[in-house]
Amino acid sequence: MIRLREFSEQGIEKFREYIQGLKSNLHQVRPDLNIDPYSSEFQPPVNIDEIKTFSSRMEMGKYLKECFEGANVKRDKFIRNHSMWSWLAYIWFDQLCPVVDGSRKVRETARYICSSDYTDYYRHYVAASYNIYSLHGEQNSRLFLYNEVNRHNDFIEQIASRQYMISSHPVIEAVHQLYWDKNSNCPKRGAQSRNRPGNLRRFIKVTGQLELTYDIYTMNASEILQLLPQEFDEWKR
Repeated sequence: MIRLREFSEQGIEKFREYIQGLKSNLHQVRPDLNIDPYSSEFQPPVNIDEIKTFSSRMEMGKYLKECFEGANVKRDKFIRNHSMWSWLAYIWFDQLCPVVDGSRKVRETARYICSSDYTDYYRHYVAASYNIYSLHGEQNSRLFLYNEVNRHNDFIEQIASRQYMISSHPVIEAVHQLYWDKNSNCPKRGAQSRNRPGNLRRFIKVTGQLELTYDIYTMNASEILQLLPQEFDEWKR
């Protein structure tokens, strides 16, 4: 176990240099950034298992929620701490950017270095996993967090990028009722299609139109589903 830390600006830049360097040198040695002046211990103390492996983003989000609750640290104390989220990506980097068949596929930097701007914050593998799980629990996080820890799916891209939607419990419950297949334990086929009637993007567009007439964010999930046009009937079944 290791105590949770948060990067200084120097630490973030060193981590950024390491990520960029991997694109040309797979065997680059990861620098030790768990020392001053690159990082400092988060307060109050929170213990983190730096060698823990996760089967999914759901498992990661759940683990972090348990860590913070066990240390009695409230969500609002750290949810926007981009330096802390970046440090967590650093200690679990080999999971977030694994070596596969002798090479690493380094994604955009926002996946590993957490942005203070919400337009990129939701892209961070660790921060977004915790944020969604802590907001909606296991039941209504499945569409977003069923993937491996180094995967970013279209449900996160389309819904979590819209802060007003991802923070609405009724909207997220409605999305799961439409697009999650309980029998197969995965998203329904075609939900992320751009062409199929009633797809995810259509849901976003239609709810945007409904907002002009209804206060959908004060409704429950069933009431939202009842307002949807006929093209969504297949998904309701």
